[in-house]
Amino acid sequence: MNIRPCHAAVLATLVAASPLCADITMPSVFSDHMVLQRDLPLEIWGTAEPGSRIRVNLISSQPKGVKGQVFDLQAGPDGRWQTRMNAISETEHTWRLEVIEKSGEGPYSKAKVLSSLAFEDVLIGEVWLCGGQSNMEWVMNSVGTTPEQKAGMNHPTIRLIKAPHVLATEPQDDIDAEWQVCTPKTVGNWSAVGLYFGLALQSELDVPIGLISSNWGGTRIEPWIERADLAAHPRFAKRTMKLQAGIDDYNSMDDATRRRKVEQANRGFNEKAEGYWQEILATDPGAKNQWMKPDLNDSGWGEMKLPGNWEQREDSLKNFDGTVWFRRDIKIPADWKNSPLIIELGRIDDSDRTWFDGNLVGTTTNKHTGARRYKVKSKMVDAGKANITVCALDPHGGGGFSGGAMKLMRADGQGPVIELAGDWKWKRGVATTNSGPNRVTEPINPGMTPQSAGTLHAAMIAPFVPYTLRGAIWYQGESNAGEPDEYRDLMPLLIESWREDFGDHLAFGIVQLAAYKAVSQNPDEGDWAYLRDAQLEAARTVENTGIAITTDVGNATDIHPKNKKAVGDRLAGWALHDVYHRENAIPSSPIYRSAQTEGGMMMLSFDHAQGGLRSSDGGKKIDGFAIAGPDGSFVWADAMVTGPETVQVWSNEVPDPRIVRYAWQNNPVRANLVGGTGLPASPFRTDQPASKQAGSR
Repeated sequence: MNIRPCHAAVLATLVAASPLCADITMPSVFSDHMVLQRDLPLEIWGTAEPGSRIRVNLISSQPKGVKGQVFDLQAGPDGRWQTRMNAISETEHTWRLEVIEKSGEGPYSKAKVLSSLAFEDVLIGEVWLCGGQSNMEWVMNSVGTTPEQKAGMNHPTIRLIKAPHVLATEPQDDIDAEWQVCTPKTVGNWSAVGLYFGLALQSELDVPIGLISSNWGGTRIEPWIERADLAAHPRFAKRTMKLQAGIDDYNSMDDATRRRKVEQANRGFNEKAEGYWQEILATDPGAKNQWMKPDLNDSGWGEMKLPGNWEQREDSLKNFDGTVWFRRDIKIPADWKNSPLIIELGRIDDSDRTWFDGNLVGTTTNKHTGARRYKVKSKMVDAGKANITVCALDPHGGGGFSGGAMKLMRADGQGPVIELAGDWKWKRGVATTNSGPNRVTEPINPGMTPQSAGTLHAAMIAPFVPYTLRGAIWYQGESNAGEPDEYRDLMPLLIESWREDFGDHLAFGIVQLAAYKAVSQNPDEGDWAYLRDAQLEAARTVENTGIAITTDVGNATDIHPKNKKAVGDRLAGWALHDVYHRENAIPSSPIYRSAQTEGGMMMLSFDHAQGGLRSSDGGKKIDGFAIAGPDGSFVWADAMVTGPETVQVWSNEVPDPRIVRYAWQNNPVRANLVGGTGLPASPFRTDQPASKQAGSR
């Protein structure tokens, strides 16, 4: 298992930038309480002073009869060092990992010790990476875990290291994280799927379990794949290279270029903002009837105390999106005549145009967090009565004056201050949900978003490379549900990318999307079913990969089903059977294998039907099947189990059946086919074999 060239290059760059006389350092994945992978060579690495000698010493807490390991090596010219320790099988006691840096001159025994590191309470066991979006990230505190249940979660030989949410455009060599021991105090913020997976593994294997939790809610799959791997794939090369060019362009900017781009962005935004306002005001009665005129008769207007949200202040404006006009008359002191003034209005959600005595003095667009501060020119200011009018525009959510100082004062700060908070006249303008242009005030690195291709791999996976792992489990897909065809390529590409990082042996478990969204009577709804099909294809066609079917644990109104134990247990069943060769474990739900047409019916065969196929309640008829003839029009079908691994499907409406689909809905509540183990059958379609479905829809 070698460090990928991209990681090595970044590490070399970081080391070269460090002081020549450097203390030995190691990434945070090496810390107290870590779990090292058993029965596989162990990758140990770090940085030190170039040319210094490094001794890596793994010492058992029970030295009698248990052989430790000692490896001597030398840091390279760039300070980088790495060693591969021999595989260890002993899992019943703790270890200490010592790393000592000595000078490169003279005999080792007499060489000067420059620095050292020591890690205590190290265990040898099974290590898995837990990746994905929010359903993998969902913590124990969020899945209905009771205080009593948490109190019983004292498992000192289960450990977890959790990656924080960080972004990077280049592979990082470290991340701010540390190993934690499973206790009632720590477990609340652990991945629920990861913990239940680890508990199930430990129950059967009786060895320490290490979990690397690296996940981020709402993220797509592309950010988790090495950008170079995406660029090498024909389907994703063009967009990935365009992104890389944008990143390179951003990184190459000097201060002058950055300032110029800021000015260009502001000019472009201001032009779009003015066009936006003209479009809104073209149909606004306030603009048409000149509601900003100081002598306007506003006696019929309502009154509202500001600051405040208009939906909370006025029942007739509840759920109103659009413009609301506000007016307030004030008295200007005699000594303010011909003096420039400042109007402060606090924050306005989202946009506003403000007039002083009929003169436009300020416009702010799409900046609900910014306090308004507008200058009134001296020629506009006369003594006596004056008027301030504000057209506030909010196209979504709550609107109005959301807080902050509201006052009028001289620009030179002399004299009294006129408070503007309090009663204002108001009148509704035009309804609109037009959000207008997005505000851009500085160049943005296109690679520094949670959805940028390769960004999360660089920031949240690369720091753990090449730590020795047994496998990875993956719960993601909701954010890619709209592009199932691409996912057929992306899922295998992610597995390949991570195997380049951690080794070809890496086992990979996929969670198929759970049921979600409103129940439909359409037997061929598709949508999420296509994404599930892409996940199933990866599990069937990529070696050493399994899948956990979860269509029975979803929630129509919650994309985060709380039954994470079932998910972790099913992943563990696959791992125990296929990775650890425990014959008593349940490796899979029933998976469609083949179909034959016989006399107006279709006979379907399944794999993994341990104990025979049946309905989930043991008596109700089999449901959830749809059938179509040559025209491809699907109707709900009748179905009957005809053998331990076979189901017969038909419909009197389809005399010439050609295609069967099962559970082909977002929320397939009718689907009730299970194996003898009770696990739900995976959704499937017979129109193309799973291994040949790439690119189809």
